Amino acid sequence: MIILSFMFNLQKFIRSKHLSINILVFITLFSQCSQFILSQGINQIQADNVLPKLDLSYPFKICWKLKYEESLNNTIASDNNNYLLTIGGTVKSLHSESGEKRWETDLGGEILSTPYIDGENVYVASKVKENNNEKNIIIRSLSISSGVTIWQTNLKTNLNPERIFLHVYKSILLIVDKNGNLISICKNDGIFKWQESLNVKLSAPPYFFASKAILGTFEKQLVILNLNEEKIYKKVELDVIPTAIYMNNNDGSFIIGDQKGIVLSTKTKKTDYEISKKEIKEKNNGWKFRLGAAVSNISYTPKGLLITSLDNFAYLISSKEGNLIWKRRLPGRISDKLLVFDNYALMTTFANPIIFVLELSAGKLINEIVLEDEDLPIANPIKFLKKIIVPTSKGLYAFSSKECDKIGY
Repeated sequence: MIILSFMFNLQKFIRSKHLSINILVFITLFSQCSQFILSQGINQIQADNVLPKLDLSYPFKICWKLKYEESLNNTIASDNNNYLLTIGGTVKSLHSESGEKRWETDLGGEILSTPYIDGENVYVASKVKENNNEKNIIIRSLSISSGVTIWQTNLKTNLNPERIFLHVYKSILLIVDKNGNLISICKNDGIFKWQESLNVKLSAPPYFFASKAILGTFEKQLVILNLNEEKIYKKVELDVIPTAIYMNNNDGSFIIGDQKGIVLSTKTKKTDYEISKKEIKEKNNGWKFRLGAAVSNISYTPKGLLITSLDNFAYLISSKEGNLIWKRRLPGRISDKLLVFDNYALMTTFANPIIFVLELSAGKLINEIVLEDEDLPIANPIKFLKKIIVPTSKGLYAFSSKECDKIGY
């Protein structure tokens, strides 16, 4: 109808005595019409690209599961297109729709880190058998499409072999261990850049934010590493030993949880982020909230800060004032293996083969994902496309509230 209308107007304009003026008017109208049609096309494309949100209030069913005997130190990692699982010394890439293996790479030793996916590359740390009393840690870069090793670096260091954390920032691959040892290598070729030790053990997992690596220690400190300049440029003195760390991007404040159940907000002046020996701290600029037991996890949600403690409670508090929004007790000690997305939180406990689904607005328990008897989650659940994938003590499960693409084995 729009095209016919314009054709009629065109004929009318041509018959007009003021042809040049009307042609100009027609061009203007045609341009507006084209913009309208183009905008409708763009809106349709955008609508087609928006995936429906996963509603966790529906009953869940198993789409596929994998069983394996070895369950020690298993981890999972994913981005929007890839799903990786580590079992013993092996990295496996799995198809999310069926659980079928895409590729498998045996690293020849125990894996010490969760795989870190960065574009077309996967970085992973593993250890080999001790040789002449030297501890050898191997850092590898694997192809995300095939699992083939791109490069590997053998580090003869005093890194703690229990657990290693990896983080990529620009061209840097940062390696951190629980003993406070830091190593930086080039992510493109594995060439060693620098190494430093804090000479104190970490009391919480490292927290990475933008160009900062924030490390909590047993010396009641936050050690902040500037990844742009690769220097330790700030130490924030605390009154507590941090067990969980979060940085509020809105105001630059740190949210710290400790072993006694205290959650506090502390903020430093902008001058503190400059490389300086001065320790300037604003007074009376934060808040304090007390839980019933040690803080195990702090997670950001659109509704507030979701905090879990070792007395079976989950809390949601406001990040700005530290006010309690709601709290809920679960039937067992809540592990730090949780998943937060949209308006949901998935939590597990140490004693129940159940994944509890909480709605974040009011903390209401809206669903439960039940595993087999005596089968407990051992790593963080992951939302991958339209499924929830859970590594357990007996295997790997993929759950969905929708129709399964394929029933696995």
